[in-house]
Amino acid sequence: MGFMFILIILSIIFNLVPMIILPLAYDIIPNNVPVFLDFWGNTIISMEKSFISILRLPFMGLLLSLLCWTMYSLKITGKNESFNKIIWSIVALVGSLKMGIQSMEILFYENVKIVNIFRISIIVFVLIGVVILVYGILKMYKNKIEYSEYKIGLNNNRIKIIGILCVYIIVVLIPFYIK
Repeated sequence: MGFMFILIILSIIFNLVPMIILPLAYDIIPNNVPVFLDFWGNTIISMEKSFISILRLPFMGLLLSLLCWTMYSLKITGKNESFNKIIWSIVALVGSLKMGIQSMEILFYENVKIVNIFRISIIVFVLIGVVILVYGILKMYKNKIEYSEYKIGLNNNRIKIIGILCVYIIVVLIPFYIK
């Protein structure tokens, strides 16, 4: 069992756990679910409790993983195809961890100490993801890696990437239209 396979399995687990636990814990979730918070944890926008509001973040994590796995599968020119696969596998894992932890926060929203632990871990995962992405982009730029598949018109991967990004944006904006 290779390193990449383990990252794939972990990413899937971190996306699915909240999708299973949150509906089972539906009765203990507060009636008003915060969906946008400022940096200090104050609610900016909230939604009434529904399956859409509690599963929004896990679904966004799943979409992020799909985007990462699409980028993972792109054929690249140059000698670092395995580097591309490692970078996108790690980003998928870190994104899944971030979205999974953040979505589970609503179970403990009344306990400030636990919520603060969740928020600190979320910030750590976001910073790790940003560092990995910046490092990967700089290395790819330095080695002049080009995605050979991506340069050729509207192929399947480009359509997948555009579609996933459109659905992701819609999911992010749901709280502005459903109150």
